[in-house]
Amino acid sequence: MAAEILMSTRSKRSHQINAALWRILVGCLGLYPTLLLVLSVLAPLTRDLSFPLMVLVEVVVLVPFTQLISFPLAGWLVARLRQINQ
Repeated sequence: MAAEILMSTRSKRSHQINAALWRILVGCLGLYPTLLLVLSVLAPLTRDLSFPLMVLVEVVVLVPFTQLISFPLAGWLVARLRQINQ
């Protein structure tokens, strides 16, 4: 009985760690290219702004873009990769 509980706990913990690693991968695949693109496109517009204002403008553009486009697209891509592995 104790061995079954221990194995169930290990299995649950392993599943949680695996899910967290996949979420990290989705975040990296969604954030890095988006950040690179947004910073490159906005660079000419934000070059002469103060640093806090530059960051504000970039965040106002970056957050909706990542939440609505990049993260769902990266999640779809990772889901496809996981299907291939299984």
